[in-house]
Amino acid sequence: MKKINPIKVGILGIGRAGYEMHIPELKRYAKYFEVAGCCDIDAKRRKLAKEATGCAVYGQYEDMLKNPDIELISIVSRSPDHLKHTRQALKAGKIVFLEKPVAMNYGEAKKLKALHDRYPGKLFLRHNRRLEPTFQHVREIMASGLLGKIHLVKLHRHFFQRRKDWQTILDCGGGLLNNWGPHLVDHAIRMVDAPIKEIWSDLQLVSSLGDAEDHIKLLLKGANGRVVDLELSYGSAILMPEYVIYGDRGALTADAKEIKLKYVEPGYKFKVGKADRGTPPFGAVSYNPEPIPWVEKTIPVNPSSGLAMNDIYKCLYQAVRENVPFPITIEEGMEIVRVSEHIRKKTAFEYPTADQIYQFPPEKKSGK
Repeated sequence: MKKINPIKVGILGIGRAGYEMHIPELKRYAKYFEVAGCCDIDAKRRKLAKEATGCAVYGQYEDMLKNPDIELISIVSRSPDHLKHTRQALKAGKIVFLEKPVAMNYGEAKKLKALHDRYPGKLFLRHNRRLEPTFQHVREIMASGLLGKIHLVKLHRHFFQRRKDWQTILDCGGGLLNNWGPHLVDHAIRMVDAPIKEIWSDLQLVSSLGDAEDHIKLLLKGANGRVVDLELSYGSAILMPEYVIYGDRGALTADAKEIKLKYVEPGYKFKVGKADRGTPPFGAVSYNPEPIPWVEKTIPVNPSSGLAMNDIYKCLYQAVRENVPFPITIEEGMEIVRVSEHIRKKTAFEYPTADQIYQFPPEKKSGK
């Protein structure tokens, strides 16, 4: 039996993610981790962290970094500060577990890669939705060949929210592309499963109360011809399936609990293999010249790894203490940022003024 050597963690930022995600996840793996420090500029948040963990609390990041007992820093600060806070922690000799977005642009991502190379084995990226059970299971089905050659993947995350926090404000680093975007752009890249050759995107502001985008439409086309169609929206009142996968032998839809499959029995060979130039008969026989032996079933989501999103800290422990490869590489994190930056640059995203919103149709200007 392997000896467990717990990692002492300092958490930077006791916001929603720090308090409602990181602290519970660390408690889930209390035999692997000890929360030794929490830092936040808000005294009330420090008090909450103290009550939840019993750890030392800090109002200044530099003071927490001076604690020699803290081995790892989980950076859960605001997005524009991620690179700066990562650099400070690595320079102080700490391991870093970095929340998304890992960088605000590709220039920052390259600086992050330089830090990764300068401090090998010290920087890990928390793209925890790589462990989303449905994502894992759907990927396994795609790879199995059950659906044949995959030509179209649809990814949906639909909500309707009138959100008003800093995540909706551009100069705070907000916007859906920086918030949920890194998770779903990562999924889209993985689902393409080939070098990306074409990108089309559209960003809109629909229902949130800030000035940043809250609706994303993205099309990626790979060198393999596969298209991934992504919709991520806070402005969609009717939900769509989270995953829809189309192949030349079947298809599936999936959500968080179950996967619905319709496919041709493996091993079945279609009997009619050529088109006929002649005049077709009446009826639908030319559309389906032979009966298709469809198999339809519904199965529970159950990926072979047995891992879920809140197991990301277990993966981190194994990477730090047992030299097990971490599921997200620095290069994959950089590609997420590169594609996201390309989405921004390709999208002419200009927010309307209040006058433009409410004057419809536009007033006609009188002329001589």
